[in-house]
Amino acid sequence: MNLKAKCAFSIGLLGLLCLMVPASARADLVGTTVTGSLDFDADNKNFYIPANGFVPAGFQNSAGAQDSNTVIIVGGNEFGFSDGLNTDVTSFSSTGFTFTDTSITAGPNLNVILKLTDPAFTGLSLISSTFPGLTLAISGDQITVDIPGLNASAGEVFTASFNVTSTSSVPESSTHGFMLIGFGFLGLIMAMRKRLSLGIPRAS
Repeated sequence: MNLKAKCAFSIGLLGLLCLMVPASARADLVGTTVTGSLDFDADNKNFYIPANGFVPAGFQNSAGAQDSNTVIIVGGNEFGFSDGLNTDVTSFSSTGFTFTDTSITAGPNLNVILKLTDPAFTGLSLISSTFPGLTLAISGDQITVDIPGLNASAGEVFTASFNVTSTSSVPESSTHGFMLIGFGFLGLIMAMRKRLSLGIPRAS
């Protein structure tokens, strides 16, 4: 086998191996549409709705932004709430979200029920949490986070971060590389077949 043939064989083998590697993908929640609900003690009142009067400025659900509890994810500060005693923020990234509760004054915090609905949601896992007793669930495209009531000191901050898998995925850059090598391999085979069909002798 001459040098050219060895090179062609090596490139072809590499391309074939790359095509056999499963394509990986990363979730990208930015640009999808999510509906948020913040309920205390299951009183069936959604405090993420700006019309209820508890959404401060600077959030996507505030009157100065998307003005709704259904917003397009932009990658930060999607939902906010403040009643002078606590502030609650739900902030998304491309791969998940973080819920933060800040106690402005000392005293009891009510049971928090956070619900987030997005047609792109397919899975949920907890990364970290400082909330005692937090539970989470996903049913269809709706995430529910249930946080029991607790006593908090003034200025105390609680956070929980979550990873979300979604149908909105883009290939990793390495996948693009594998695809290019694979296409190159196919092109090489086609060129060799054409050369043989035309009866062009191979260079020695």
